[in-house]
Amino acid sequence: MTDVGRRSLLRAALNGPALYLSFTVGGETLCLTPQEARSRGVALRTLSEPQAATLESLGEAIVPGSAQLGLVQFIDHQLQADPNDALLIAKYFGVALPFANFYASGVKIADGMARRLAGKSIAEVSAAELNALVAGMAKPGAVEDGYPIFLFYLCLRSDAVDIVYGTPDGFQKLNIPYMQHILPPDGWDG
Repeated sequence: MTDVGRRSLLRAALNGPALYLSFTVGGETLCLTPQEARSRGVALRTLSEPQAATLESLGEAIVPGSAQLGLVQFIDHQLQADPNDALLIAKYFGVALPFANFYASGVKIADGMARRLAGKSIAEVSAAELNALVAGMAKPGAVEDGYPIFLFYLCLRSDAVDIVYGTPDGFQKLNIPYMQHILPPDGWDG
């Protein structure tokens, strides 16, 4: 992480456990949540605007609320990270590097599926058509044009779930007490 502004770092520390990432805004590096980055209009560095719009539409259809909470900003930020430090679930599913290629291909294939299904791009489909598209992507083992669209669906769903429910606020929505570390019944040494 580059030289993060002192106020930004202190605010992140004082606000407790949340997903804070470093974003550069107006030449200054700030610790922001993905939602804050979205609301401030922080420029995307990896994803194109059409890719971002498609990911946001798909993510929102899969996990409502993920768009507003900064799913695209989270993914864009993590595509720039060292793959060993990335928080994207793609890392744990063994997706080939670079992850940006995987997401770009998933967006392209999903848009192609929308065109075959409804004769329109994802940006133009109705809610019902988008839900049908997502249902097709979610079929276990689904492959489109040689691309593992089911794996893309799993990764995008997991990223969206992390944004919506992987924070103290998300746990509160589920009525589950948030615990930073969950201790095993016999302790770490037992």
